Amino acid sequence: MSKKSLITIGLMVAVLALGIGTSAFAVNPGDIPGPIVNTVGPTSISGWVDVLITIVRWIYTIIFIVAVLFILLAAFNFITSKGDAVKTGTAKKQLLYAVVGIAVALLAYGVVTLVRTSLQSGLTQ
Repeated sequence: MSKKSLITIGLMVAVLALGIGTSAFAVNPGDIPGPIVNTVGPTSISGWVDVLITIVRWIYTIIFIVAVLFILLAAFNFITSKGDAVKTGTAKKQLLYAVVGIAVALLAYGVVTLVRTSLQSGLTQ
């Protein structure tokens, strides 16, 4: 036998074995097949709200951490400015940005809480 015919016979045997093995997964007529892919993740509105709340919590936690670092950097710049107006101005701006960052983080938490309570009250009515 030639090498080409052996490869052809081997492929035919593999295809037949694969066909016999997968016939066990066939669906009989009239049967409803199950889900092909299992659902992962939120499947309801409250699930999506929980995902949104988790994302926003991560974001405002990161904003709080960065704001604290900016406050520490501003304090360091105040201490090392030695009366220089430019360095003192830079430190004041950093402190202002840190306060604005904290305000944004608090607003983000407030908006999420407002959306969550409004959606939950809408779902229960």
